[in-house]
Amino acid sequence: MPVTLTCTRCGKQFSAPPSVTGRKYCSSACFRAQQAENTAWMAHNCAHCGTAFRVRGKEERSYCSRACHLAATARRSRACAQCGADFYPKSPIRLEGTLQGTFCSKTCSGLAQRTRVTRCCLQCGADFEIKQSRIKNGRGSYCSKECQALAEGCKRTCQGCGNEFRATRSVIEQGWGTFCSQACTARRVTRDCRVCGAEFTVKQSVADEGRGAYCSNSCRHLGKQNRVRKTCPHCSVQYTVPASLKDKRRTCSRACWAKIMGADPGRAAILARARHDQLSTRTPTRPERILYALIDEVAAQLAPDLSWERQHRLLDRWTVDAAVPSLHLVLQADGDYWHGLLPKYHQDPRVLRNMANDKYQDRKLAEAGWYVLRFWESDLIHNLPACADRLRAGIAALLPAEEMPR
Repeated sequence: MPVTLTCTRCGKQFSAPPSVTGRKYCSSACFRAQQAENTAWMAHNCAHCGTAFRVRGKEERSYCSRACHLAATARRSRACAQCGADFYPKSPIRLEGTLQGTFCSKTCSGLAQRTRVTRCCLQCGADFEIKQSRIKNGRGSYCSKECQALAEGCKRTCQGCGNEFRATRSVIEQGWGTFCSQACTARRVTRDCRVCGAEFTVKQSVADEGRGAYCSNSCRHLGKQNRVRKTCPHCSVQYTVPASLKDKRRTCSRACWAKIMGADPGRAAILARARHDQLSTRTPTRPERILYALIDEVAAQLAPDLSWERQHRLLDRWTVDAAVPSLHLVLQADGDYWHGLLPKYHQDPRVLRNMANDKYQDRKLAEAGWYVLRFWESDLIHNLPACADRLRAGIAALLPAEEMPR
């Protein structure tokens, strides 16, 4: 359906297809007239000197030349420090002490940096070359750091070897100037550990500051805390604990503690009961909901009085998805990934651990007289009739003959 637009040139309304809603002109004549107006030369007066000048179309220019623009914006010319030519810096703010505003181009800046002058050392009198930029920064009075140290420094006594040397004031103000060389700085002395009594070496500077009392981090930890040594009852490894935790820490690590707790029947029963309570209060998964509905349907057909339980606890150890206690029948809904339906899922070590636990659980339940039926998640979702036939056959095989429907 055509849309109505307004011409930006003559203001006339016109209709256009929906595909060209961005059209601005009603005709080619309006378009050419607007283009001619945009490209026509127009007269302006310079905002600085008042000189008349022309610009093309709608170009906005307030000054007739760059010189008027620079003069109106208070940008003063400067003389290049290298070639002496006048130029206008890019920014008139904070030009002192920077290369910007000092040279007219990068070429002059590079030449100035490479240009060196000859000066005489104030300490030894030797001639040396130095960059001009260093002279402007107040440097370039000495030919080397040794001469600068001799002229401005003071005598110091090395704490390592006892020899006298000179250090500059800036080095002394920073807290350095204690040793005459790197070898003396890295000089090491022998000390005895306060905890274990072993001999170890430490830097002289560290020993002078009162540090270096322990040979290792473990000894430092023992020295700063009141700790006692104990022996792990599981792995027989000696470990240390704070005196306040002497009666609370029984093992050297959480792994040993878990193994000891797993071997304790009372502790295992408590953990199994806690896990059963947690599973009983959670929301059933989708495969579990399908399995529960299937049990109700099959039980109504075969034995209406048959009772079954959700999240049933067996052998004080496992909590199964569903169970029929009167028939000693266990029903499990296994997820495809976490219980290893396909071989590609076996790369996950958690899946392999779950598969091993399933086999161990089936074997123990079979030894206790329970019959286990496991249904895959994909079968419960996509192949429910086959699961119903399998469940019906399992219940029918365990039902007494007199309870079978006629």
